[in-house]
Amino acid sequence: MTQVQTGYVMFVAALGMMASLLAPEVSALASWPDVFTPMFMGKVFAHVGAVIGAFVAGKMIPTTK
Repeated sequence: MTQVQTGYVMFVAALGMMASLLAPEVSALASWPDVFTPMFMGKVFAHVGAVIGAFVAGKMIPTTK
């Protein structure tokens, strides 16, 4: 697997992780307009930050060549 392919796999995995983290919050919504409330948006930002952090941390693992 090339580095480009590995990058795409990691990106898809990060999106899947974010979707699974947001699933309980989306399930708890009473209606779709509630998506734009500050509480929900704060949770979304927290999950997006966690996924970005995990993605970047995965790329920063030292390797020997």
